[in-house]
Amino acid sequence: MLAGAFPSVLFGIKGGAGTGASWTVKNSMVVNYMSAHDNNTLWDKLHLSNPDNTKDELLAMNRLGAAIMMISRGTPFWQAGEEMLRSKPNADGTFNENSYNASDAVNNINWELLTSDSDEYAMMRYYQGLIALRKAYSIFRSNSDDVTVTFENLAGGGMVAKFVATDGREALVLINPTADADTYTLTGSWNLVADGTRAGAVVLDTLSGAVSVDACSVLILVK
Repeated sequence: MLAGAFPSVLFGIKGGAGTGASWTVKNSMVVNYMSAHDNNTLWDKLHLSNPDNTKDELLAMNRLGAAIMMISRGTPFWQAGEEMLRSKPNADGTFNENSYNASDAVNNINWELLTSDSDEYAMMRYYQGLIALRKAYSIFRSNSDDVTVTFENLAGGGMVAKFVATDGREALVLINPTADADTYTLTGSWNLVADGTRAGAVVLDTLSGAVSVDACSVLILVK
């Protein structure tokens, strides 16, 4: 049931290995992304696919996707400006999905949006923290057989990705894509390095026992 519910997510997190897919490549050759130069920007895709959601809910979706991408085996990739909510609006209010011949007004990245109190700046900082996390914890970058990734369900509809390295390193990623908080009971003590709004190489907290995973968010834990 888990693989059927999240086939693309499972494929990306495992780097394509052992997912039952009809084709496989070496883990490092799997490129994980949510937006590229073709088609709509991620922020525009979220607006188009979730027209009734609030901005805060869309921001949470963006962060959730970025977190999954950055703990996945293979090569992470994103469109320039994705990390600062880049949008390509046309003059009529629609979104441009093929802007190769559009004006600078559509294609330019608006750096002036990165003010200290803006949503764009906060998202940029979250992506920055995820980059630092991936660099600091090699278990998420391993493209060899020294790290095994397995999965189990969260009770409310999400999933848990378990990373175990042959040298004893471990990581847990609790992924909750639903609109309600979920809980998971940890075995032992774990270091929290990312949640739905914060990420980085620095340990944010030490958790044990039952933990809550906010709606549309992750908990990334390491040992």
